[in-house]
Amino acid sequence: MDVQRLRRLFHFNEEDLAANRRGRFSEKQLQQLSNEAKKERKSAWSSAAILFLIAAAGMAIGFGIGSIAPTALGRIPMYLIMGAVWPLVWAGKGVQMILAANALQEPHLSFVRGPVQVVHHGDHEYLLQVEGLEFDVDGNPSGVFTDGEEYTIYYVEPTREILSVEE
Repeated sequence: MDVQRLRRLFHFNEEDLAANRRGRFSEKQLQQLSNEAKKERKSAWSSAAILFLIAAAGMAIGFGIGSIAPTALGRIPMYLIMGAVWPLVWAGKGVQMILAANALQEPHLSFVRGPVQVVHHGDHEYLLQVEGLEFDVDGNPSGVFTDGEEYTIYYVEPTREILSVEE
């Protein structure tokens, strides 16, 4: 195993690996995770705002059309679908996005040890499979890992971002 190539592929150093072995994040990792969480949270709020607008617009359309429907049989479905179900679905998706982004504010360090399989998916997409877990890899890990050899992978829950690796 080429340790230098492994460190370049996953952007870690000996200090990061030592902290991960102790069950902690290094200062550099904490700063990086904090920056990523802030970006994700900002993006989630922007996307959620759009979903909230879609929910409100659907509700307004539902009440508008429902109020001018000639019969009660026409009003009730419009009120129910566009006035209640539509806003709940779209606003619910917005809330889910915000909650998922907030979960990144408190990352958890995990690790898995086992034989590694490198899986090639498409042109430049690679996965590492270890003990039933899959990790997306930026770049080609084929020359870095030996299939079937045991490695310990330290990663962030819930994103499964690899922080460091050791044999």
